[in-house]
Amino acid sequence: MEGKMWAAVLHAPGDLVYEQVDIPVPGENDVLIRVKACGVCGSDIPRVLTTGTYHFPTIPGHEFGGTVVETGKNVDPAWKGRHAAVIPLIPCRTCRACERGAFAQCEHYDFLGSRSDGGFAEYVKVPKDNLVFLPEGMNPETAAFLEPVSVALHVIQNNQVHFGDDVAVFGLGAIGIFVAQWAKAFGARHVFAVDLDPQKTEIAKKIGLTDAICGSKEDALRVILEKTGQEGVDAAFEASGSGAAFNQALAILKAEGRLGLVGRPAGSLEIRNEGFEKILRKQLTIRGTWSFEFKRFPHHAWELALSALNEGKILTEPLISHRLPLEKTMDAVRIMADKSEFFHKILIEP
Repeated sequence: MEGKMWAAVLHAPGDLVYEQVDIPVPGENDVLIRVKACGVCGSDIPRVLTTGTYHFPTIPGHEFGGTVVETGKNVDPAWKGRHAAVIPLIPCRTCRACERGAFAQCEHYDFLGSRSDGGFAEYVKVPKDNLVFLPEGMNPETAAFLEPVSVALHVIQNNQVHFGDDVAVFGLGAIGIFVAQWAKAFGARHVFAVDLDPQKTEIAKKIGLTDAICGSKEDALRVILEKTGQEGVDAAFEASGSGAAFNQALAILKAEGRLGLVGRPAGSLEIRNEGFEKILRKQLTIRGTWSFEFKRFPHHAWELALSALNEGKILTEPLISHRLPLEKTMDAVRIMADKSEFFHKILIEP
């Protein structure tokens, strides 16, 4: 397919321009995707405004999916017309990490939306191995959620949440609320979904997270202790990047509890002395999680995430606060950076 397309192109930090560029040409092992929707991730905010991408110009956006409209020479032409989510990580598949299936730790990876052009565009060139096809009847817009839902699944699996566990999640952005939903799906007894924003905790309650707590209205630690018989939780997750939330998560853990970190801190983070002492005395485990899994064995995480979405175990529709056209991409970034109005999940729909 030759011609021009519209895209939000980053030319320098803070310089995101809605303009026409050439439609990418798929290689022999690629497909061309017509983008249905692309989510704006929290990591897109510094990428667009301050840190930039790995080269310029670049089209950001890595939470996306759409329809296959063109196939390369080595791709089944029957794929045309099928809806798919896109795995943005392109591993080298030759380094030591890749050899053991740890693609998130690849030493020479490519990434759609930061190292190569991504989903803030009408069309994207995607390797054929990076597609996850949607089942018949699923809303194609749902493809934009598969990346953050898969990240949240990786968080839960990394920290070994078990049936009957008590779990607390601090920070109910997209990743945090998906972590909370996965904890419930894994059979947690209580899932304390904590946020300072009452609108987010109300949304959490509406999608079945009945133990949601608004930290600006209630003492979250007191409520959690009351509901767990003063024991605390087996696993806590810090998904906000807040130093205060980090220390709260430490404080609420049982002995030998697990603290999962996924929120990226906006500033320096200090561990209080009593928190550090607790890590030692109570033999707490602290584990970070980066990106997502997509090795095929023993289970393909993206396919598990897709099944959970299709079966209604993970809900996305109530989280969508904005659907904006492609030309409003910079507006979406500003809303999230300035917090000038309430937002939860913003989708860009070319």
